Amino acid sequence: MNQPGKIIILGCGYIGTAFARLAQAQGYAVCGVVRSEASRERLESQGVSALVFDIHRDDWQKLPQDFTSVIYCASTGGGGSESYRLAYDSGVKRACAWAEKIGAQHFIFTSSTGVYRQDDDSRVDENSSVGGTENADALCAGEQAVLSSSIPVRRVLRLGGLYGPGRHYLLDQIKRGECRIGGRTNHYINYLHQEDAAQALLAAITRGPSGPRIYNVCDGSPVKKSDLAQWIAQQVGAGEIIFDQEAPGGPRQRRGALSQPSRRVDNSRIRQELDWKPLYSTVFDGLRAFL
Repeated sequence: MNQPGKIIILGCGYIGTAFARLAQAQGYAVCGVVRSEASRERLESQGVSALVFDIHRDDWQKLPQDFTSVIYCASTGGGGSESYRLAYDSGVKRACAWAEKIGAQHFIFTSSTGVYRQDDDSRVDENSSVGGTENADALCAGEQAVLSSSIPVRRVLRLGGLYGPGRHYLLDQIKRGECRIGGRTNHYINYLHQEDAAQALLAAITRGPSGPRIYNVCDGSPVKKSDLAQWIAQQVGAGEIIFDQEAPGGPRQRRGALSQPSRRVDNSRIRQELDWKPLYSTVFDGLRAFL
């Protein structure tokens, strides 16, 4: 059993905040690092200690040096390839160098199942091929920086498609009566509830072996977007769902991302090594809370 000590969360946003609340409830000392004063006030209103710090511009010597565990959850802020490079390549490398310097014992990086190349409905695990696009390559560079560092416990968590409180786009769309679903819809999506992501972070920092490890984190029940849309429509009593590839896609495509690939992600390693299992074993279970 690892002892995380004092934990710093670099990029305390959607997942970081959920983890901070969970870790504090377990008795751990937590500090969230955010980019704006408004975010700091938001965190502190929830009882989470917070600091304002820019991981790209500020002097890392200004941060307290007494953290034994580092969680890196920084996001792109909705930008393109350059934002990916800053957040997941150079940002992770800076954080790793700082963590090594202060003698941190744990470093956890939240990457993405978006690193995988497969788009043929195949099943992928942590040994499947990755990279090949600018965004995926940026994530892979950050992953490699973590795995090759000298920090005793270094973990990469490849998170699936996040949803949860405040983040359930397809449900909101259909509830508004917007039943024309655009973009690709016959692909498998590997979902992950916010609460399960937080639980996975806690497991990664408190359980398992030392050394470098990669874990896929998703509910293990991939679902096709078309099936999910039909199910939501039945639950909310919406009209007929119309699938139109020419219509605008979801927020991912509107941010300029490529069409979402179709693969089925295997989560057996984290289940076996870290004794983690999702509270919401399917996205249907998770969405029922919002219905």
